[in-house]
Amino acid sequence: MKNNPIAVLGFGKTGQAVLEFLLAHEPQASPLLFNDNEINDRDSREAFERRGVRFLIGADKFAELIACRLVITSPGFDGKNPRFSVLRSRGVEIVSEIEYASRRIQAKIIAVSGSNGKSTTVSLIHHLLGRAGRNSILAGNIGIPFIAQTTDVSTDSIVVLELSSFQLEEIVHFRADVAVLLNITPDHLDRYPSMEAYAGAKFNLFKNQRPGDCMVLNADDPWLRDVKRLGPAKPFWFSSTRPRDDGAALENHDIILSLGAAREKISLRRNPLRGVHNLENIMAAALACRAVGLTAREIEAGLESFRGLPHRMEAAGNVGRVEFINDSKATNVDAALKSIASIDGHLVVILGGKDKGSDFSGLEKLLREKAQRVLLLGKAAPLIATQLHGLAEKLVTVRDLHEAVGAGYELLRQAGGVVLLAPACASFDMFDNFEHRGEVFKQEVGRLQDREKQNG
Repeated sequence: MKNNPIAVLGFGKTGQAVLEFLLAHEPQASPLLFNDNEINDRDSREAFERRGVRFLIGADKFAELIACRLVITSPGFDGKNPRFSVLRSRGVEIVSEIEYASRRIQAKIIAVSGSNGKSTTVSLIHHLLGRAGRNSILAGNIGIPFIAQTTDVSTDSIVVLELSSFQLEEIVHFRADVAVLLNITPDHLDRYPSMEAYAGAKFNLFKNQRPGDCMVLNADDPWLRDVKRLGPAKPFWFSSTRPRDDGAALENHDIILSLGAAREKISLRRNPLRGVHNLENIMAAALACRAVGLTAREIEAGLESFRGLPHRMEAAGNVGRVEFINDSKATNVDAALKSIASIDGHLVVILGGKDKGSDFSGLEKLLREKAQRVLLLGKAAPLIATQLHGLAEKLVTVRDLHEAVGAGYELLRQAGGVVLLAPACASFDMFDNFEHRGEVFKQEVGRLQDREKQNG
């Protein structure tokens, strides 16, 4: 199959980045692009066709991939689907874009996965490395395809990757020098048959590590306690609940790093991030950076200048005594729980969107304690209302974010408090993605500010 073509699955951001790389660096690959559904972006398709890419559109064309020597998948394709077994039986190699890109670099890799906190953690690691004068590249699930960055990677670079469970499914030889697993909580159970299957995909992060490599793990997560099954790399642990002598823990307003005989302190007095979950992200980032040679002083100095990411506990504005917080990235129940727990005082929570097979009943106890009202929107609203039936007196269904912002403000305008967008759901029923949802939320807050100014 040496002379057979390379196929790329999916015409999204990842698929197009792989095509660009193949056309520039492997012109003999005769690349094919397979997509199950018709492609709406006709201009981009025609541009690639003019450059020699052949398109296979429709599930019935999948069988033609048997003629390929290599298939590179985008995250949306499930390699466990039986149709992939036919390809493997014919000797076709199937890899993820992450696997394919990793074969083209010779540099240290810090890879971060987890159900929640990935984007904040990789962005903080990248920021800390940059502030310390280290050459680093940020890529992966954060929105920058790894393959698009490989030509910028030198041997002295440190590649910082955010990896989803989907991206970790078709790993063959990929290896992280430092592998960070923040947490494992229920998510994507519309794709995985069980939590064990979901966790198994995450554990591919450690699949090829060696004894000289490093694992950074959440000591408070029950899925991560059996370290022996994860691999031979050296584990370092972080905990927000108890001291550690083999990693990082909290003490008053400091992070204490205990690595071997050394005990180092990183002050949190100028920490820009809100919530206990972000303290966990900071500890994980600190351990990862310490593992590649940064000092505690460099980490502390870099932390002070980090400003966080949009749509993650982001201040969206104040109207009178009411503060609006945009945590549109809280796309599962555990993320929403951590957001809600981080708010003190009067609170209105906005939940809902597209369900991912979640159990929303886990929100009931905390919402009973913390929230005055819970505003439900999107396709999942009826399901959430059923699973939170014990809170019926607090539940209000709203049509959209315009109505949610206005209702939250009216509920809190006298006493003051926080209106928190923490949907616990995906966004695809009403929005393009979680970023679009967060931007609409901020726009509605801005419109409310303008109206209130006009009203005096």
